[in-house]
Amino acid sequence: MKRLPPIRKCLHGLDPETLREAAEVIRGGGIVVCPTDTGYLLGGDGLREEVVRKIFAMKGRSFNKPIHLVVSDLEMARRLSFWNEGAEKLCKEFLPGPLTLVLKKREIVPDLLVSGTGKVGLRMPGNRIPMELAAAAQAPITATSANRSGKDSPFTVEEVLQQLEGGLEDVSLILDQGETSYRMPSTLVDLTDPAPRILREGPISAQQIFRVLG
Repeated sequence: MKRLPPIRKCLHGLDPETLREAAEVIRGGGIVVCPTDTGYLLGGDGLREEVVRKIFAMKGRSFNKPIHLVVSDLEMARRLSFWNEGAEKLCKEFLPGPLTLVLKKREIVPDLLVSGTGKVGLRMPGNRIPMELAAAAQAPITATSANRSGKDSPFTVEEVLQQLEGGLEDVSLILDQGETSYRMPSTLVDLTDPAPRILREGPISAQQIFRVLG
């Protein structure tokens, strides 16, 4: 049986030692399994192409399917994207929360990550662990489900282990906070055109989104 990565329990959030350990993994080009409010993700430095390639390979994911990013705060979001009025409105109303905003990317974001679309999806989850990790690592964290591509998203560490059985060699650390708040992906909104588009409806409904955008 292949050895599992260390699992750190964090039911009440990250203690300083675990946060430091996880951030060192990210800064060193490694990958962490991390909880969000809408599932467990494979988290690595999203600005390093070698890390992004490793994650695509782990998942068996097609390079034409973009990977989103978790940011630590608004400052990081603006550094990665062309933040606009719609993003500002939705951020004030729903973030941190189960919402991904798709915006035009800045040059710093690798084309590989976003499949050459020129757009980047940004998250500030209701579960603050990945945001704290992005802040400590001083890098946006990849926000792709810790699963094999095309399979169900994992909402517990047990589901992650089932999904990626035999494929965890590149994972250095697993952060276990139990079951996630929602058993569905985040709502996904494209704000790159004058008319916003709901790409995926999740915990936040289309009606709620358009009520805020006006």
